[in-house]
Amino acid sequence: MRRIATFASLLCLATGALAADDLPRRQPGLWEHRMQMSTTGSFTHAVQVCTDDKLDDLARQQGASSCSKLSIRRDGDRVLIDSVCQAGGSTATTHGSFSGDFSQHFVGQLATTFAPPLNGMQQTTLRMDARRLGPCKPGQKPGDMVMMGLPGGIDLNEMMKHMPVMPGR
Repeated sequence: MRRIATFASLLCLATGALAADDLPRRQPGLWEHRMQMSTTGSFTHAVQVCTDDKLDDLARQQGASSCSKLSIRRDGDRVLIDSVCQAGGSTATTHGSFSGDFSQHFVGQLATTFAPPLNGMQQTTLRMDARRLGPCKPGQKPGDMVMMGLPGGIDLNEMMKHMPVMPGR
C-alpha cells in the first residue's frame, strides 16, 4: 500500500508538471491535489504542494528519467498523457486525460496497468481534482508537500529527512 501511495503522489507531481511551450502551466503557489484510486474504494487522498515554475520543470525531468515513453500533449481542450515507466520492479503503462484552466484548477484521471502486478495490483484508475489554494504558506518553499487527512497532516519533506539511508546509496 505504501508503494501505491508513493506512486500516486508521483503521478500527482507528474500531472502538475505539464511544462512545455504549448501546454498549460500551473500558477505558482499552494496546490491541493485530491486523488481517489479505484483500488482504495471511496477513500480520497489529498496532498498539498508548494510549487513554482522551476519545480514543475524539475518534476517533468525527474518523471522522464524512469520512463521509456512519456508523451504529454494537447488535444483540443484536454491534455493527454501516455507513459511507460518503471515503478517498484514493475512496468507501469499509463494513459491519462485532464481538463481545466490549469493555472487555477484541473481535473482528470490516469488509468495504469502494471506488468508484473505491483504488490498484487494489476491495474488501477486514479481520479484527480487539483486546485490552487493561493500563495504558499509562510515558511514553505517550492517542493514542500504535506499529506492531508491526518491531524496536522504529514510533512513528507520533513519525514524524508529522517529516513535511514539505504545501503549502497
